[in-house]
Amino acid sequence: MAKYTVLIADDDDSQRNVQKLVLDEVAKAMQSELKIDETADSVETRRCLNETTYDLIILDNEFKDDLKPGHLPGIAILQLMRKAGPNIGSPTVFCSGDPYNSLRPMVEKYGAIYYPKAKADAEEMTRLYSKLLQE
Repeated sequence: MAKYTVLIADDDDSQRNVQKLVLDEVAKAMQSELKIDETADSVETRRCLNETTYDLIILDNEFKDDLKPGHLPGIAILQLMRKAGPNIGSPTVFCSGDPYNSLRPMVEKYGAIYYPKAKADAEEMTRLYSKLLQE
């Protein structure tokens, strides 16, 4: 049985729970084991990304820790991740609540897949995550 490590970085508990349900379906479909790390703030997300190599990263843009020293939005974390560290080439899905998709060009420039939260479809996400883990 294949084993994969996934990071869900989102400050919204309900969004993280939805992602975990989707990843449960991915594990069943792929007949594999997923180790899921979760973070709810940008500082913890950066720590995890510097310490662990992930097979898939699901990254939010807005973290509600802007008063914490070292806070960064998800787009800045993506940029830093692509420059150095163990996740330079890790498949990344950037989930954004931006109704105008204004971050899409920058997300794609840094090699991530832009996925609007408003479009969220569990079956589509299951197929996407399975595909990314198998590449």
